[in-house]
Amino acid sequence: MKKLFVLLALVLFAPIFFMPFYTDANVFVYMGRLLVSGYVPYVDGWDHKGVSLYLINAIGYGIGLKSIIGIKIIEMLLILYTFMRVFNFLKKEYSLLIAVIAGSFGLFTLKYFFDGGNMTEEYGALFSLLSLLLLLKKQVRTIDYALIGAFFVLNFTLRANLIAFWVALFCVYLVQLILKKESFKDVLMKFVKMGYGAVTIVLILGIYLLSTNSLHEFIDAAFTFNFSYSGTGKSSAISTILASVKKYHLGVIFIAGFIVAILRFLKDKNRKLELFLIFWIPIELYFGNISDRLYAHYYMMWVPLVIFSTAIIISEVRERIQMSNLLVVIVAGVVFVGSFYVPTYMTLKNWEWILLKSGNQSENVATHISDNYKDDTLLVWGNSSEIYNQTNKFSPTVFFYHSTFKYDTEFIRKKIEEFNQQVVEKKPALILDTKRNGMIHLDGANASEIDEGQKRNLKEFLRIIKADYVLKEQKFGFDFYVLKENE
Repeated sequence: MKKLFVLLALVLFAPIFFMPFYTDANVFVYMGRLLVSGYVPYVDGWDHKGVSLYLINAIGYGIGLKSIIGIKIIEMLLILYTFMRVFNFLKKEYSLLIAVIAGSFGLFTLKYFFDGGNMTEEYGALFSLLSLLLLLKKQVRTIDYALIGAFFVLNFTLRANLIAFWVALFCVYLVQLILKKESFKDVLMKFVKMGYGAVTIVLILGIYLLSTNSLHEFIDAAFTFNFSYSGTGKSSAISTILASVKKYHLGVIFIAGFIVAILRFLKDKNRKLELFLIFWIPIELYFGNISDRLYAHYYMMWVPLVIFSTAIIISEVRERIQMSNLLVVIVAGVVFVGSFYVPTYMTLKNWEWILLKSGNQSENVATHISDNYKDDTLLVWGNSSEIYNQTNKFSPTVFFYHSTFKYDTEFIRKKIEEFNQQVVEKKPALILDTKRNGMIHLDGANASEIDEGQKRNLKEFLRIIKADYVLKEQKFGFDFYVLKENE
């Protein structure tokens, strides 16, 4: 059965080896390439995710001998290792049947929100899962607590809102102190042991950021921008939570798990997992919806909630009602059909794309640039970082993608001013307009569809394009602009 579980994971996620990354993932690859090439994130290339994400991509890019295949190998191994740990834990603590059902639900939840892979929340969900499994061991060693602390810093420096597990952990220890299940000294020592790992990662990241003079830029991007980007009040967060559960209705599984966890904990206050879920589920719901955007990948952090909610629901039902294995499988099958038809369809479409060898527009564009603009510096207007990655080029400007320019805030206006100055100083030989939706096109053709704030903020940039560049050709639906002085 374990081999079949591994096979299921491979069927769901092996397509990453044959398919290109999506938009955001390519940004992270670009930042990893910067690191491997000796450049500095936030200084030589600007993005607003945490430095740990770029280090993961840099390590993978290095392992792959300067190829994204290394990143995909790290992803696949991390998914397989984490879910095998989950499977073994569930089998030991509950039963083989629960391990198969809950583990499979977890895999399909990850696939549901996968968005092509290499996403911030993917690593965050897997690190949270590993942390919980370490905490639920019969004998938790010092090294286990240190790893939990290390994972906390890694998640926090992936993205600051990916720490719901550790907030829940604090709440669990607080309740155990109140219920006198733990002594203050024991709890304090556990946090001290977690501190070993946390401090180690902080020192490693701190030394790197300080030695590259990028600490301020890291804080500016990963925290200042992200909190301004979120900007959601409590009432808005609650409405977004309701909208997320309505849109992604597999959330019903852990809503039911939350209720069951309360009932099981009230019946037996020694149940640690149930106490954890009582805090983790609402905290994760809030943190995951701290922005009012319902992007699918935000909800990969639901994966642990679905897995362990499924496990305790089946366990509770079987304790209350003598259900046969066959009936459990039938009910689980009905829930599966209602909750996971989307990732099932996505998987079939992935393999269809691979087997039919569907075309990849960005690869065609990259080949054209390599053949005709090999020695030219390249700026891709919009957000198509895969073109940089496929041509092995770096933008001469720090701002290599521009979707954040859509936001009319003081922070972004300052960044646009810096970008304009860099374009004037660096003079990219080729500017490629990818015609991204929501971004003003360089010929202004879609100006009527763009809000006034964006048009006002980018007015100077469009003036620079008109004054210094000329449209040379239009291919693959993109516009190729070159410097007038080079014509």
